[in-house]
Amino acid sequence: MKTKVLLTIILLSSIAFAASSQAQEAQVPIDEEGKLEYIDSELGQKLDLFTDYKNFLEARLFQISDTSFVLEISYQPEERLLKARLPMTADEAREFRRKVTERIRQEKPQILLNQEGRTKLLTGSLALSMGYYGWAVPVIFEIEDGKSAVATYMLISGGGFFIPLMATKGIQVTDADATLSLYGGTRGIVHGMFTYGLLRGEEVEGRGALASGMAGSLLEGLAFFSIADKSNMTPGTAEVICIGGDFGLGLGLGAAHLADLYEEDNERSFCASILLGSGAGLLYGKLLSDHQPYTRGDAFVLRGAGFLGAYLPIAAVDMAEPEDEKAYTASAMIGAAAGLTVGDYLVKGKDFTTGQGTLINLGELAGGLVGLGIAYLVSSEDDNSALYLTSSAVGATAGFWLLYRSFSRSAQTEAKASSLNIQVAPEGVLAYVMSKKSKWASKQIIPLGKLEYRF
Repeated sequence: MKTKVLLTIILLSSIAFAASSQAQEAQVPIDEEGKLEYIDSELGQKLDLFTDYKNFLEARLFQISDTSFVLEISYQPEERLLKARLPMTADEAREFRRKVTERIRQEKPQILLNQEGRTKLLTGSLALSMGYYGWAVPVIFEIEDGKSAVATYMLISGGGFFIPLMATKGIQVTDADATLSLYGGTRGIVHGMFTYGLLRGEEVEGRGALASGMAGSLLEGLAFFSIADKSNMTPGTAEVICIGGDFGLGLGLGAAHLADLYEEDNERSFCASILLGSGAGLLYGKLLSDHQPYTRGDAFVLRGAGFLGAYLPIAAVDMAEPEDEKAYTASAMIGAAAGLTVGDYLVKGKDFTTGQGTLINLGELAGGLVGLGIAYLVSSEDDNSALYLTSSAVGATAGFWLLYRSFSRSAQTEAKASSLNIQVAPEGVLAYVMSKKSKWASKQIIPLGKLEYRF
């Protein structure tokens, strides 16, 4: 009797489990690329799909199991909303998705493209054209006529929007593509100019430097776009690389100051220091992003920590009133490196959102302003740099830490802790009981369950 009860419970549990599994339908992309969740009436008409359904509204694809799918079609031939559910096998669903993808590539290829960064890229390109290309071109070509110079500026500035607009119409432009490309477009100006100084061995000035800056901007903008796109770079990784490049540029300037490369007859060494520092910073940013995954918010926290690390030692050094101004440069360089290291540690195991990272940076800035305001109120001397620097540094640190702590818990990622998982296989138990109660014995090995331990 007990055996029959046990068998009944096992069978009912198995049936209930199977029924509950079959009842679950998960929506899946309706195309092969996995980028289209559904087809609406407008897209269906353009793709010439679902023409048999009068007043077609939308179609969605649902997966029931590994081998069965359902295509759900909504349409409204009259006043009532109707739904048709078409069962599909895995092969039929695969063929349908292939057909949808082929139609999209023929009629609306931009739908399958990730162009989330296109607006950002076009905005930055327009700003770059208006802020540099537009006035640099008339200077480079010595256009002295005022009317011609203004017309050239306007044409170059407008072209800085329309040329990339047409160039990116049918290609992927991710957020990371835009971020890294704009970094190359802006910092490439500096790199191009100092490359000119390195090759010529003279001060970075004149038409040649402007032309080199433009060439560096265009080349780096295109190269960095290609690198980000081909590597499927994430926005966080692109942001960290840019931050590393900026800090590297600053460290290159600091190294040139410490080595007295600002003096005359050191133009080549000065330019080399800038370029090497920037390149090392870009490499450092890439190594940081490879060390752990970064979100854009994480990158903002890293940048805030780096700035804070560079600023705090300046306040401490100023209190000692050193005779050599190089003490400020050296302390800022060491502090920046330490700040980036601390920042990398602070975001370990966390995924800050872009908004959270921005607020942490703003909290740092606001705290520094509050500290500066307090110092101004209590100071009785016109020249009291130690008080101003110390107070603003303390305020910036407090603002950064306050905002960081307020978001730290919500940004915590799930830890991959060890876990023990025990699962019983009803079919295995059933086969075992039946083999014991009868002379039947299965030659097939059926497991009674599964024991799993994850590290």
